[in-house]
Parts: sequence; structure tokens; C-alpha cells
Amino acid sequence: MAFTNIILSFFEMAAIVLLIVGFINEKKIAAFEAKLARAIKIHLRNRRRRKQRELAMAQAKIQMRAPADVYEEAPVISITNGKIINFNVA
Repeated sequence: MAFTNIILSFFEMAAIVLLIVGFINEKKIAAFEAKLARAIKIHLRNRRRRKQRELAMAQAKIQMRAPADVYEEAPVISITNGKIINFNVA
């Protein structure tokens, strides 16, 4: 027998044994499947909520920032006796 035939036969026997065990423990397997499906749904729901919270926080940060032109400062000119004494940005 070739090595591939031995491996193939092993997997066929394992499938048959698992099928028989599955028929014997059908109720336990069905309960496990239901629990697994519920756990996956909860995980996906929590992931979706977390993404929505992160997006809301990112948008809140953007909304809290002031526009750039608010911080623009006008130059200050000090004039005494018709002469410019001080010209700087405050």
C-alpha cells in the first residue's frame, strides 16, 4: 500500500467512528451547536457595538475641535505720536 492510501483509509475510519459517536450523542451535539451559534451571535453583536462606539467617539472628537480659523490672531500695532512703535503678533 502506498502512503497516500494509508492516510486515506485512516481518515475514512475516523469519519465512520465520528459519525457513530455523533449518532450516539446526538442531543449533546445539538446542544453544543446551539450554544456555539449563540456565542458567535453574541460575539458579532458585541463587535458591531464596539465598532459603532469607536466611530461615535471619533466623530465626537472631530465635532469638539474648533475650526482652524478661530485660532488665527490679528497683528497688534502700537502707534504713539504718529510713529509705529510695536508691530508684533500677540
